[in-house]
Amino acid sequence: WLRETSPSAVTLGNPRCLVGSGILVSHYLQSITPALAMGGELVYHRRPGEEGAVTFLLGRYTGDNFIATLTLGGGGAHATYYHKANDQLQIGVEFEANTRMQETTASFGYQLDVPKANLLFKGTVDSNWMVGATLEKKLLPLPLSLALGAFLNHRKNKFQCGFGVTIG
Repeated sequence: WLRETSPSAVTLGNPRCLVGSGILVSHYLQSITPALAMGGELVYHRRPGEEGAVTFLLGRYTGDNFIATLTLGGGGAHATYYHKANDQLQIGVEFEANTRMQETTASFGYQLDVPKANLLFKGTVDSNWMVGATLEKKLLPLPLSLALGAFLNHRKNKFQCGFGVTIG
């Protein structure tokens, strides 16, 4: 359900009616000002012998070229910041603190678009020493794109790389 000043949604995940399990997520945001929206979220889960609900407070502040969000709940906090520097460069930062797992994670990511070369670079690094990057190249005039990706987990001393072709 989407209204101009108050988007809301209800999502049912992994419903298994025969055993009575599933997850229900519902959230609602209300615009306080044209830039500020606040709301709440309810996550309810059920499976045989266990059920529970968690509530969160949500906030979003939107500027001309940035968006900042904050989610607070009994399980922790989650904050994000996205900034469109220009038509070619976008950056984002994410912070998550989980009180149940007693861990925090911070991530930084970027996207650099080079339209003259039909290239798109994406990269990320986080506080768990995971570094990743992808390169996407449109193979014009063919309706194909080539994607190359590499990820390095410094803590586990593990390296992964791969490639893909997208048609369309």
